[in-house]
Amino acid sequence: MTCGFRAAAVTIAFWLVPLALRVFAGGLGCNEEVWVVHLVPAALLAYRWGVRGALAAALVTIVTISAASLSMKDAGDLPVMGLIVGVALFTGLLFERKQNKEAELCETVNELEQLVITDPLTGVYNRRYLFERLQAEVARGRRYNIPVSVVMLDLDGFKAYNDKYGHLAGDVLLQNVAKAIRKALRQEDVVVRYGGDEFAVILTGADARSAMITAERLRNTVKSTGVSMSLGVVTYPQDGTTAEELLRRADCYLLAAKAAGKDRVYALQG
Repeated sequence: MTCGFRAAAVTIAFWLVPLALRVFAGGLGCNEEVWVVHLVPAALLAYRWGVRGALAAALVTIVTISAASLSMKDAGDLPVMGLIVGVALFTGLLFERKQNKEAELCETVNELEQLVITDPLTGVYNRRYLFERLQAEVARGRRYNIPVSVVMLDLDGFKAYNDKYGHLAGDVLLQNVAKAIRKALRQEDVVVRYGGDEFAVILTGADARSAMITAERLRNTVKSTGVSMSLGVVTYPQDGTTAEELLRRADCYLLAAKAAGKDRVYALQG
């Protein structure tokens, strides 16, 4: 707040001091060149607030110089006024252009970052993002003593589906499965295409019981796409204390669900 008042006081001084010198000390040799000092606050306002700042600076400059010219009945100050207004507007336009370029650059960077962590077919996150995010969630769970669960999902008979209907139909099926999974989860949960027809889900803050309920809901929801899936469920910290342990055990439980007859959920508690 103090810095803001100080900056405002300095800006006002840059405007009023030339006015006082021109009006009250004109006989001492303070000619129209004294208005050049107005370039400082005009440029600063234009650089900080763009065209809006430039217009405000131009308005103040026009009012002060016009008032001085009228009081002194001297039109010699008007060319300097035009120069200051022109500089302010030019600086404002430069600032707007700089801001637009920075915004475009930030948007491009964000898009590239999103592409790096997104599966192009299904639109969910990819395997690279899974490990980074799970590490972060495990660290948060350790810090705040909260559970984190992971569900590993694999479609049953996807190869046979591809062989029967073709790879394009298989791609459409994967897209539909991804949509069904996202629809069945909370907004804060993370959906990942682990590879091929295998998906993984990070359930933030979910204990083992909640994870099992969610996994059963996922299994039933995915059936609406015309295919069944097997699921393995693990929870931090009882099934593992690192991201690597959780993923490895979730994969083992997924294989156990497959071996037990498919279309089921498998977890440590049975």
